[in-house]
Amino acid sequence: TPIPKLADLLEIDELAPYRDDPSSWFTERDRIKALIAARIALRSVDEWLAVLEPADIWCARVLDWNELLESDGFQVLDMLQTVVREDDVSITTTRSPLRINGRRPRVERAAPRIGEHGRSIREEFGL
Repeated sequence: TPIPKLADLLEIDELAPYRDDPSSWFTERDRIKALIAARIALRSVDEWLAVLEPADIWCARVLDWNELLESDGFQVLDMLQTVVREDDVSITTTRSPLRINGRRPRVERAAPRIGEHGRSIREEFGL
């Protein structure tokens, strides 16, 4: 069960009241998260990964943007694409990693500009 396992691994005695009460894991989640957050702030990411990964706790390092761009997974997924706005401005953006029928949809058009569809939306809703 997750709370007892984390309480032991993270050495958080304050989680003891929640050990045998699974219903509290939801109702007291904010308190539990605060206790865990305070504890993990005391050690480095590498130190915690060395504790949690061997215990089969689902965890991972949170990457900043540059680390993400350089990561193998991001590169394998081929996540970047360039789209062009109507005013011929090219924008490098991310694309969906999902495949539908074995293919990844490509979007050639950039996201709409602020207010671009405002009039048509207001008309559609009778405003």
